[in-house]
Amino acid sequence: MLSYAIVNKFDDNTLAITKKIKEGIKLPYNDESPNIVFTVGGDGTFIRACHKYPTATFFGVHTGHLGFYSNYGIDDLDNLINDINNNNFKINRIPLLSVQIFADNIYNFTAINEMTIICPPRTLKLDVYINNEFFEHFRGTGMCISTPTGSTAYNKSLGGAIIDHNIRAMQLTEIAGINSTSFETINSPLVLGNGYYVELQAVGKYKGIYLTVDTLSIELQNFKRLTAHMGSNYVKVGSNSDISFISRIKRSFFDKENN
Repeated sequence: MLSYAIVNKFDDNTLAITKKIKEGIKLPYNDESPNIVFTVGGDGTFIRACHKYPTATFFGVHTGHLGFYSNYGIDDLDNLINDINNNNFKINRIPLLSVQIFADNIYNFTAINEMTIICPPRTLKLDVYINNEFFEHFRGTGMCISTPTGSTAYNKSLGGAIIDHNIRAMQLTEIAGINSTSFETINSPLVLGNGYYVELQAVGKYKGIYLTVDTLSIELQNFKRLTAHMGSNYVKVGSNSDISFISRIKRSFFDKENN
């Protein structure tokens, strides 16, 4: 039997919306292993919910500053409740980035938006390989590898391109890369299609290297290398109508009067 849970922010407006969803949905509430999860907030709330319930289908209600992943607004609550109660929705699948890290331990993660490897105290030196072929010697603060949907997040702040989320690709973007007579990097975001593997190998030993995967951050001890590719895992997002890619960009980055 289908069941649901809610992941939400805790401001008064969001709590009122959460209460209305609970009053309207006819399914049993299940905080342990729900089939359906409502996220009430912004993209941060949505991403947090996806990592907590990776097999569920998500219905996002946008009340935060950014709502790129949300298909419903505050004015759509009645439609959302009816869609669920009448099983009147379709499911889209968002591909995830698969990341494996080799340090003192081996870590495996999936990312909805992006992963980064950074070394704030000193210059990070990485040898970059693409499909086992040497690409470049990177010197700088770090690297960001993002998904198509994540291309509008931190990647965009770094000067990366916005990628149509219907294109199965990943983007490699430098974080403060050094270009001089001694060091030279591509100094440009690199978009790689499906089937590519990126490997970043540490040159030397470091303390204070940090890995971020979406909202998770860990300090790596004895970092050696990492690999990343667009894997077979995905997040399921439900809705009754499609919001175009262009509309999502306009809603997220332009004022309402410009939409």
